[in-house]
Order: sequence, then structure tokens, then C-alpha cells
Amino acid sequence: MVLRYAVVGAGGYGGRHIENIRRHGERLGCMLSAVAIRPQDRRPGQVEHFQAEGVEVFADAVEMFDRLTGRIDAVFIPTGIHTHCPLTCAALQRGHNVYLEKPPAATVQQLDRMRAAVVHSGRICALGFQAISSSSIAFLKQRVVSGELGHVRRLRCWAFAPREDKYYARNEWAGRLKLGEAWVLDGPSNNALSHEIANMLYLASPRPRAFAAPTAVRAELYHARDIESEDTAAIEIRTAEGATACFIVSHCAAGPQAGPRIEMECSRAHVRWDFSGRTAIAYDDGRGESLDGDDPPPPVAALANFTQAVRDGDAGLLNCTLGMGRNFTLALNGAFESSGRVHPIPGRYVTRAGDGPEATTVVKGINDLIARCAAEGLLYSDAGCEWAARTEPFDLTGYAEFPQRFEA
Repeated sequence: MVLRYAVVGAGGYGGRHIENIRRHGERLGCMLSAVAIRPQDRRPGQVEHFQAEGVEVFADAVEMFDRLTGRIDAVFIPTGIHTHCPLTCAALQRGHNVYLEKPPAATVQQLDRMRAAVVHSGRICALGFQAISSSSIAFLKQRVVSGELGHVRRLRCWAFAPREDKYYARNEWAGRLKLGEAWVLDGPSNNALSHEIANMLYLASPRPRAFAAPTAVRAELYHARDIESEDTAAIEIRTAEGATACFIVSHCAAGPQAGPRIEMECSRAHVRWDFSGRTAIAYDDGRGESLDGDDPPPPVAALANFTQAVRDGDAGLLNCTLGMGRNFTLALNGAFESSGRVHPIPGRYVTRAGDGPEATTVVKGINDLIARCAAEGLLYSDAGCEWAARTEPFDLTGYAEFPQRFEA
């Protein structure tokens, strides 16, 4: 049986999903049946091209959900963060299985509403933290669950991840805290580099198919660009399992992208992992294990995993479910609450590089600062950074609604 998929949007990650379905669909047993593209997002000849392939084209996602009820096997929702909750609930209410792109939602109350919709519908909802399906993260998770690494004590992630002006011009929600009354919380922590927070929480839990539970978060969120939300972050997450995760990143770094990289300190081993999937484990007894990278690429592995789960009608086969993502959103909301607001980095510490749409904003000295904080497990204020604002841990006990102390 060939499964029939529909995708909301054809640009950005929507386009990537479409390409993966086209390229790997015959092998995996799935095909593209429909796509929703808003009239303002359509390119010349695009609709005709899809129709020539036998792909139905709709102008509205919910209309597509309505019209295709009972005619397709799943919908892919790789849309703006603020649309994840309404579109996912709408799809589930109409009986569709869903592949939801990361991050799951802006707020924990939205995520809880989506989880309730999953339960009520009886359908499958995968969450697109694709690295969870990768061979390298699966390799490390197995060794955490088996106890070979011992207790996970500390995880540290760092990345120099510059973004050009065109990145922020690509849609109406990039770099926004809110769009109208809807929370977005866009930024490296809740978008481009959110995979790494998810990876750390996943590896911090000794239970299969589970993220560690955040108990408190201390975070410093900043922007050097003239945007509402963060482009530079330092976050420390304490978990009920005993591990602490440190996340040190910036979209205003200098030079080419470097990282993300994760280091794990465990009671029996030290682990290094990078975004390509290269993995090295050094055990305290002198043994070593390594992987050269991920094969297949994580997005393809995630598509294969979702297709198998939909074919078998078994959410228990999913590597990453919407429910697993609640602990990610809980940590993310805790980071914004701890920071209190997104702090501006004064202009005297900021410069510009390049021209036109490829120009970038750079915080002076940020690469060295990130490297030091990641190596020593510090937030920016701990390192004595002049522009940094010291914050306090935010307790997540019983936390169920954002915001409580964050000021937009």
C-alpha cells in the first residue's frame, strides 16, 4: 500500500518535505498527493507543475484538510510556529495523521491542547525533531538506556550559527515574539537550533523514547539585531533525572557556521557529537567507540519512521512524538521566564559584515565568549561579559501556562 501525503506549504521546510517524499517515496511506499499553497506564496507555473504530476493544489490548509478527509493518510505541517497549534488541532479533528515540524509550539498550554487533540482523535502525531531518528543519536541513546555510559551528569551544546539579513526577511514571523495575539518566540532556541536542546533532553533521560523533565531553567536571552526575540542565548536546564544541560549559541557569530556540537559528561564516559553525526565515546576504562556520521540523513530517517508508524497504525513506533516534545517546550518557556525579557545588546558591542541580503550582524568577541562558556559551563554573565544581564533560575514545578513573569 502506497501512503498518500499532503503538505502545507511548498517553500522552506515544506519544500524539503516535498523533495524527500518525491525522492524516497517509491522506496518507502509513500507519495505526494496534495499541497496547500496560499495565493500570495505561489510562484509562476508552480500550481501547473504540481497538477501535471497529479498533485492536488489548495489555497487554504483547513480547506485541504476538509476536502481530503478519508482520501489521504497523513498531513505534514511545516509552517510558522504560531500556526502549529491551530493547524495541528484542525488536522487531527478531521481524522488526519500528522507530521508536525519542530518546534512543537510556542507555549506549553498550546502543546497541552494539541496533546488532548491527539488523544481525542486517536490519530498519530510525529514531531519533527529529526535528529532523534538519526543513527548517531539512536546509538548514544541506546548506551544511555543500557547504562553503559553510567549516569549522565552534564551536557553542553555550543554553536556559531550566523544568519543573514535575508533569513529575517523570509516571512512575517521571523525574529518575532508575537504575531498579533499569538506567541511565536522565534529564535535559535525555539527554531534553528532547537534540535540540540531536544537532543540534550533526550540523551539526559535513561528511559527509552523520553526527554528528561526540566525542573528549573536559568537563562539569558539577548538580541543584537533590531528584532523582538532572541538571536543570542545562554541557557542552563536542570532536570529531574539529575543531569544539567547548557546551551550556548548565537545567530550573531562571526565567520562561517561552526557546530552545533554536544559534549556529554557521564559517570563512565565522555561523549562528543556534532551536527553531521560524527560521534566519539571515550570510556573511563580506556575503551572507545565512534561513528563517522549519519546514514541515512536524519530527515530521511524521520520520514521512514513516520511512514512505518502510519502504515502500521502504531504511534508506539514513532521515534519522536508530540507528547515527548512537552519537556522541550517546558524548558523553552522556562528560559524566557528566567530571562524576564529579551535584553538588547548595546550597539557599541555590535558590528556588521557583508552587504545586501547576505549581510550579517556580529557581536564583537562572541565566538570566544561562546567557546569559553561552553567549555566551562557558564552563562554569559558568569563569564563577566560587559553586556550580559544576570538572571535567576525559574522553577518549573507545576508550570502550565506561559507567560508568568516574561515581558514581551
